[in-house]
Amino acid sequence: MLMAIGGHEIFLLVVGIDVMLGPLMTLVVFKSGKRGMKFDLVIIVLLQVGAMVYGISTLLEGRPVYVAALALGNKFEVVQACELTDAQLAQDKMGLPWWGPRWVGTKAPTDKHDISTLNAIGTVGAGRGHLPKLQVPYESIAQEILKNASSIEQLKKDNSTKIPEIDVWLSKRGYNENTVKYLPIKISASTFVVMVDAKTAAVIDIAQFQP
Repeated sequence: MLMAIGGHEIFLLVVGIDVMLGPLMTLVVFKSGKRGMKFDLVIIVLLQVGAMVYGISTLLEGRPVYVAALALGNKFEVVQACELTDAQLAQDKMGLPWWGPRWVGTKAPTDKHDISTLNAIGTVGAGRGHLPKLQVPYESIAQEILKNASSIEQLKKDNSTKIPEIDVWLSKRGYNENTVKYLPIKISASTFVVMVDAKTAAVIDIAQFQP
């Protein structure tokens, strides 16, 4: 699930750069018997540590912290840590989850200021999940989610070349096409589906099929 939502690419890039940085720089400066060689090696180690610290901080800023079901229960959106301000979180007395994204629901805004803010952030692709005060417990909109979710039969029609893969995906998790529904979720530039239990709307997993 987390790999689908994102972040692992950045982690692999950070590790890859840091692993290559030291040996490459050492290769450039190393010369047997060179005066000041120890100093050069210390500088290289410090540069590696600095690169790793910077990379980890960037990774933490870009990590997904919420996956929000919109108020109509017809799709999901991913909210990253860098998309929420400290002022927003302090105002609503919220903190950011550290151990994976939290699944939440959302409600429609009623305050004029919230409506105006939502319209403004909507121009850059953000939605209700990006306003902490509009987040509600996921279970509270379960019925809306089930009402708007599509059947696996429809998923197979839209992914006619992947029907065997869909059946295998369901079977591995102990489900069949009658016990699961799905909704779309946009992750970066791609769209996947969120599989939910057809009775409770509990999230099963994210699958790489086209909605």
